[in-house]
Amino acid sequence: MIRTLARPMAAMFGTTRRRRGTSATLAVLVVLALVLGWLLSRCSTAPDTIRVVTVGDMACDPDDPDFATGANDHCKHKETSDLAVALNPEVFLGLGDYQYELPAAEAYRSVYGPAYGRLLNRTVPVIGNQEYKVQDANTFTAYFGDRFKDAKGYWSQDIGRWHLVVINSNCSAVAGGCGKGSPQQSWLESDLAANDRACVIAAWHHPRWSNGIAGPDPRTAELFRTLYDHQVELVVSGHEAHYERFGPLNPDGRSDPLGVRQYVVGTGGQAHYKPGTAGDTRDEKGLSRSRSGMPGSAFVDYDHHGVLELQLKPDSWSWGFHRVGAPVTDQGETPCH
Repeated sequence: MIRTLARPMAAMFGTTRRRRGTSATLAVLVVLALVLGWLLSRCSTAPDTIRVVTVGDMACDPDDPDFATGANDHCKHKETSDLAVALNPEVFLGLGDYQYELPAAEAYRSVYGPAYGRLLNRTVPVIGNQEYKVQDANTFTAYFGDRFKDAKGYWSQDIGRWHLVVINSNCSAVAGGCGKGSPQQSWLESDLAANDRACVIAAWHHPRWSNGIAGPDPRTAELFRTLYDHQVELVVSGHEAHYERFGPLNPDGRSDPLGVRQYVVGTGGQAHYKPGTAGDTRDEKGLSRSRSGMPGSAFVDYDHHGVLELQLKPDSWSWGFHRVGAPVTDQGETPCH
């Protein structure tokens, strides 16, 4: 009788152990499946390469005397925007000063709209100084709507495999300014510290380094230092009415292989200017021109409107400056830090 009862009990406990083992195995498999699904979703939703077109200083004032004729090589916003549209970018990164001279709502509708407005649903709008000529930049914020993601003018977002930080370089307008410990600089520090992307691009309107009319802007020095401390790859800016590319620089403007590269792209059509002859040592090929206290640039073009194309790849990027009425120039590729 005892043997008879023992067999069913042994069979019962053996079944229980097997069920517990099966449940544990299933739980592990479920967790693995969830982790794998998360990893696959991150990979599958971020394409390997993103084409970004970027430029600032764009649409001419409809009251500009050169508006109708394009004389003096001004008011070429339509021709320049045609380049941007033809490149069919996933992201159009606007670098500020979208509509001159007073950015009225009607001017956005009738001038900027038919030109760069064709890329509105792909635009990331960095705010410039022209926008503040209207109280609270309200015509700008109304036109771009939720494309302008934060009323403070700074935020971050991921584009492809890259991380993008958008900065408000209107340091007298943004609360707390741009200095060390300011709300914006502190936010930038925290954002970059938390970033898990291998490659980072920054964008603001006023260039830290420039050989243009206004020259370098020390107000953005601490922002540039923060980019350097976190090994950000590049920063793109407008404001100056020319195209210029710098090699990797440290916060003091000295060449550094781990430095931040800066592009100045204020060539969106409104005008382009040479800074004058004083101290101008640019050669005919547009190479390495320096200014007192300024690092020499790797390339500069004072003579053409155009847009910068960036191909943002998982661990590198390439660039090329597309010019109105001239061949593409200043092309290259470099790895991320």
